[in-house]
Amino acid sequence: MIETIKGSLIIFHGVVAILLVLSVLFQPSKSDDLGSMFGGSSESVFGADSSSFLRKLTKWLGAIFILSSISLGYLYIKFDKTSVVQEKIKILEEQEEVSDID
Repeated sequence: MIETIKGSLIIFHGVVAILLVLSVLFQPSKSDDLGSMFGGSSESVFGADSSSFLRKLTKWLGAIFILSSISLGYLYIKFDKTSVVQEKIKILEEQEEVSDID
């Protein structure tokens, strides 16, 4: 069951990360340099006054991203208590036991 929770949380985390990047990229710049490159219009994609909506969306997505990062870290610390080094040591010990038999 915990593997299902971890898998779905990883997918959710990835979707939030992509949405966060897109919300940052869609925000209008202060100097309108990027907007002038694509036709000279200073209007944004979502209408004339979308900067407050995009700012709020970015803040919420950032908070959700941080919370999902902390949740993933907690789940991996709580339920996967072995580190990569411990797994490698276990594999090397198993290989040595097999080689001792020969």
